[in-house]
Amino acid sequence: MTNGYRLIHDELKDRRGSAIGLPCAAPDCRRLADGWGLVGEASHYGEDSMGRAVRWSNDLNDYAPLCDSHNNLLDRGGDWLYCPNGHYRATFGTHRNGRCKGCTRDSLRARYADPEYRARANARRRELAAARRTNGEPR
Repeated sequence: MTNGYRLIHDELKDRRGSAIGLPCAAPDCRRLADGWGLVGEASHYGEDSMGRAVRWSNDLNDYAPLCDSHNNLLDRGGDWLYCPNGHYRATFGTHRNGRCKGCTRDSLRARYADPEYRARANARRRELAAARRTNGEPR
């Protein structure tokens, strides 16, 4: 894991204590926090031990207690109202992991519009239907 990312989280815990069990700082959230989350601007970027992009700030005031859902939402970029691609979060909603449902919809539309993808999907459907018929299963 990136040293700065781990160090700032260790310093947060040393100076401000654990955020677990505090009220989530997200607007209108009634859940309890699962840890500290970056609500301010990130000043540093890197990768964790699993290769995922992480961002952090050296200013401890840029962190607030957040539940997992809202922490994931902000970690993916954007703000409380809009995802990084400009989808209004209240309209599209988000998955539990914080991914915008509007972004998911757009990526699926792009994939289904690809003729090669459609050909592979149709061939797979035909294979499954043929296998069901040979096994005597209903369509």
